Amino acid sequence: MAHNMSGYRIESDAPLTSDWRPLGVFDQLYDDIEAAIPIAIEGVDEPGITEVRVVDVKTGDVVWRSTDEEYEDHFEEE
Repeated sequence: MAHNMSGYRIESDAPLTSDWRPLGVFDQLYDDIEAAIPIAIEGVDEPGITEVRVVDVKTGDVVWRSTDEEYEDHFEEE
C-alpha cells in the first residue's frame, strides 16, 4: 500500500554532519520548509559552495537549494 507522504527532506551530494545536532537530524522529514532550511544550512561547512537541498517529499521537487542566489534573502535580518 502506498503512503501519501508529505513533508520536506534534506539532501546533498556531500556528507551532512553537525557537531552539535543529534545524529539523524538530516535523515528525518520536516513538516515545515522553514524548519528544514536552517538544519540544511548546518549540514555543510560552506552552504553557498557545497550545495544542500530541501526537497518536497510528495512531489520530489527541490524547493530550496543553498547555491541559489536568493539563498541569502531567505534569512534577512529584520
